[in-house]
Amino acid sequence: MNSLPYPSQAKALIAVVAVCLAVSAALAQNPAPEKTDAATAPAGSDNAWLAKAAALYYSSAKAGLTGFDCSVHPDWHHLFVTADKGQTVAEDDPRIALLKTVKITMHARMKGNSVLDWATEANPGKPLDDTSTALLDGMHQSVQQTLEGFLQFWIPFMDRSVVPDSAENLEISHTAAANTIHAKQGGTDLTEVFSNELLLQQFNVDLNGTSIKFSPAYKPTPQGLLVNGFVARILPAGTPPEKVQVMNVGIEYQSLDGLVIPSQLHMEVVGTGTFDFVFDGCATNPK
Repeated sequence: MNSLPYPSQAKALIAVVAVCLAVSAALAQNPAPEKTDAATAPAGSDNAWLAKAAALYYSSAKAGLTGFDCSVHPDWHHLFVTADKGQTVAEDDPRIALLKTVKITMHARMKGNSVLDWATEANPGKPLDDTSTALLDGMHQSVQQTLEGFLQFWIPFMDRSVVPDSAENLEISHTAAANTIHAKQGGTDLTEVFSNELLLQQFNVDLNGTSIKFSPAYKPTPQGLLVNGFVARILPAGTPPEKVQVMNVGIEYQSLDGLVIPSQLHMEVVGTGTFDFVFDGCATNPK
């Protein structure tokens, strides 16, 4: 068997995105005041503007979703094809056949503590060799980091926490071209850019020198704008600008018990590989 198809730098990239977005969403909701002239009492008009913006977006919290559980089916063949560039990967590749025996279940929780179950088939008469064990362990780690990382940066957009509740301690500016929110705490700098139609166009984070420029995309629904994609441009601290890393994320949804949850997930780390997941057999955890 060949080496793992999802390199450690891709897993690290997803983890960095998740941490930065989770920290920044929390910062936007509960910013600590900076000792600058900008930390002044907010104008009531900015609070009204934030409320108007928030009302445009789908809110899983308002809908009553607290979590969901789904069986997870990765497209292992596509992952190996995109990672092993220039190599022919057969549908019955022994690595893929082995990985298809794993039962994966995701337990997503909107307030955190999401977990992934990874159950392998036991066959006492045919124990796994070291290479097979390493493959399963490595892909277990990759899938877990990928899905838990996705949930960490998807949830703030779904529960609408990326739109602050209050303008207090935020710098908010309005121009003819855009509306900008800026917050800073310690080593974290957050900037959100909204169009004049109140569409969130950029969610930019600087965390101790690591820069992430996040561009979300939305689709309209009767319950509000629902995030269905992201492009993240990541520049680790100390890295030259031409080395920026790009991650593309696409999300499709299903409606279950009147609640909206993912049905398919596409995550591509450009130049590294692509993970595609299907979620089925789902159950929701309403209030």
